[in-house]
Amino acid sequence: MSKRRAGSADGDKTEARARVQLPSSGLAHEILAALDRGESPAASVPTQAAPSAPSPAPPPSGPARIYSFADSLDRRDAAPSAPVERLESWVTFELAGELFALPALRLQEIQRAVDITRVPNAPAPVRGIMNLRGKVLVVVDLRQRLRMPSAAIEPRSRILVVSSRERSLGLLVDAAQQVIKLPASRIEAPPADVMNAHSEFLAGVVQLEKGLLIVLDLDQLLLVPEEIEARAEGDAHP
Repeated sequence: MSKRRAGSADGDKTEARARVQLPSSGLAHEILAALDRGESPAASVPTQAAPSAPSPAPPPSGPARIYSFADSLDRRDAAPSAPVERLESWVTFELAGELFALPALRLQEIQRAVDITRVPNAPAPVRGIMNLRGKVLVVVDLRQRLRMPSAAIEPRSRILVVSSRERSLGLLVDAAQQVIKLPASRIEAPPADVMNAHSEFLAGVVQLEKGLLIVLDLDQLLLVPEEIEARAEGDAHP
């Protein structure tokens, strides 16, 4: 009898161990140690409470409930996204060793600086005029406009044909560089110590790896202060 009971007890333990439900996670040696002690391995493994399901939103009501329901689905499907900053294109060029930029949208074309004809009594800082496919193009010397030292036209000199106030005008520069794309956040305000009553054409500056890029306001650039006109007359009549 005792043997059968002992055997039956051992069988019950074996069957109990066989019926033990293993946890979904846990280290192997901890589970085996719990089985040897006759404990439930699930009790030795800490469990986390299942997150409670969010309470459902009340159904829309009222005569416009169809629209309200459609709006709620749109808000649910719309995933928040970081705003993408728009890039603006700028054409860069050289003047007296400095790098400048104008909006590329205002640039029509780039021409070689050849066959510029001087015009008597032209307003400063007009360098002259040239023939552009049968049309007369007024060429503005940006060095003179920015009160820089005058320079002779060289093979690298270029004329930027731009659009301003529904007119096509040429800007004489030392050299044309490239078109670059910049976000508006890269353009910083000009330093306060360089701004004065006649610096409205300075739109901002951009810090580049190779130096400073000076951004110009095209329309303000072509408004000529009176002292530039007077200086040009003084140079012509010493």
